[in-house]
Amino acid sequence: MCSTGSMKMYLLYNLVLTLGSLLVLPFYLFKIVVTGKYRRSFLHRLGFLPKGLVDDLCGENIVWLHAVSVGEVLSALSLIRRIKEENPDVRILVSTVTETGNHMAKSRLADVDAVIFFPLDFTWVVKRVIRAICPRLFILVETDIWPNFLRELGKHNVPCIIINGRVSPRSYRRYMRFKWFFRAVLGNISIFSMQSEVDCYRIIESGADRSRVVTTGNLKFDQQIPGLTEVEKESILSSMGLKAASKVFVAGSTHRGEEEIVLDVFTELRREHPDLVLILAPRNPERFVEVEDVLFKRDFIWIRRTRGNASSDWGSVEVILLDTMGELSEIYSIGLLVFVGGSFVRVGGHNLLEPAAHKKAVMFGPHMHNFLEISGVLKDSGGGIQLKDKDEFLFHARRLLNDSSLLRNLGEAAYSVIERNRGATLRNMEIINRFI
Repeated sequence: MCSTGSMKMYLLYNLVLTLGSLLVLPFYLFKIVVTGKYRRSFLHRLGFLPKGLVDDLCGENIVWLHAVSVGEVLSALSLIRRIKEENPDVRILVSTVTETGNHMAKSRLADVDAVIFFPLDFTWVVKRVIRAICPRLFILVETDIWPNFLRELGKHNVPCIIINGRVSPRSYRRYMRFKWFFRAVLGNISIFSMQSEVDCYRIIESGADRSRVVTTGNLKFDQQIPGLTEVEKESILSSMGLKAASKVFVAGSTHRGEEEIVLDVFTELRREHPDLVLILAPRNPERFVEVEDVLFKRDFIWIRRTRGNASSDWGSVEVILLDTMGELSEIYSIGLLVFVGGSFVRVGGHNLLEPAAHKKAVMFGPHMHNFLEISGVLKDSGGGIQLKDKDEFLFHARRLLNDSSLLRNLGEAAYSVIERNRGATLRNMEIINRFI
């Protein structure tokens, strides 16, 4: 039951939410009318789900799993598979926030019965959606906390559990600032299954009931990333006009401001290794054109991945702009050098385990606050190299390119981190099965 103070805070929260939505509404309407983008997600997020989907799910044994974007979707793969295996009568609904996450869920989650966009956190919207779906259990991957939605779940007696929970330094500061409000919000969550002891401490300090908080490890270590055979790797290389002996530098999940750093390092490396090819993969598809402009300003010979149809298209290409969805993980397997972005800017980093699963030494920048545990254990193993600046980036890239045995040893060390830290899926399944 909410206190008077928290009720006032809910009122204030809803006021701010409404005003903020009115400010961004013209942007979304423009995108919907002019480009057609967000049309389907906008209706979903307002609670207008396809009638066929609602009718199909109605009255069934629904487990609703929410994964914000691509990273959360991928980390939940093994868990969803286990839920289906152990509970074949359960139907699984997955929601995402981002378009890329939604696409990934539909393409990679074969065991899922339906995929939707997560509703906006207006009271009338979440009431409409929760009543339509009537979930038996709500599973939140990581920590995407929406106060009205969680409160409505509580009113309908729907248990909610957080799995793979983490609390970033930024979120922690926000939770602590409004702790008296978040205590009421977090009271709607039955179990907090957190990645690390640090995350446990932060969520408890933010107002969670200590008796509901457990450490189960990071699901990302359980991601099933199949190793590729040499023939499969050669096929990927061949599809981009490259040979089996080609030297490839992969820069994945880059953000604004990082492409320039990568290209500067690449330029210097090519002075010593003129056969080096860069595969550049921006994190967000919306930035492909922007990154094209960056490449136009340089003297590189470059091509978009999707525009190379014939062998003559590739010619003497130096940079390949990876403009596909869901291919980056396999692309890491062909890289001699691997850099993961979101780390030279204050985004907080991205998943380092995808290249590590392919036995690649992985380089990343100083800003890894969203992946502190993973980046820490990779550094400790020697398989992860954290870079302070562009000069360090060039130094370590040059060192790895010139020492194949070092490159191989660090790649093995990175892979060993995954092997040592598996098991979070089983621990989380023990929790989930209590409710199913």
